[in-house]
Amino acid sequence: MVPDLMNTAIRETEYVFGQHRSGLLRYIKYHLNDVSEAEDVAQESFIRFYQTRLKGEEILKPKAWLFRVAHNLLIDLGRKKKPELLDEKEWLTAEALLVVVPTGLEPELTTLPWDRLTRLELECLRLRTEGLKLREISEVLEISISTVVSYISRALTKLRPATEEKFETFDDQRVAATL
Repeated sequence: MVPDLMNTAIRETEYVFGQHRSGLLRYIKYHLNDVSEAEDVAQESFIRFYQTRLKGEEILKPKAWLFRVAHNLLIDLGRKKKPELLDEKEWLTAEALLVVVPTGLEPELTTLPWDRLTRLELECLRLRTEGLKLREISEVLEISISTVVSYISRALTKLRPATEEKFETFDDQRVAATL
């Protein structure tokens, strides 16, 4: 083992860990009932990152690569423990999509019609809110970029009537507070 390669792999893994751990862990937690198991999946994702870099293989998009590995690990875990994965109703909670919204609006998210979204529509939105680019989402879910765009567009169309009403109410309250 070449010491320089090992040192590089360690430094890169530490850097990527610092940059993406919280987002990756948040993504995994939304798919599992068990926080400890989610941490194990995240840890395994970073171990695989380190092992890949230790072999000298280049990872051009570390964030997308980590989310892809975690996604695959979740699928493998689902095959082994299908009943323990979240069912569709649990999946479609307001916490399944952390969007950047004005302060004070978070309670309003719980009343949005999440059940109208398909699993993939919600998954595309979820990954987008984690900061992944459309290309990265397509790599993680192994679908085309145009399909990602389509899923996000359909999801937003389904949520738009409820969100327009919520944001309008929020804006009215904010204006009233400034008077």
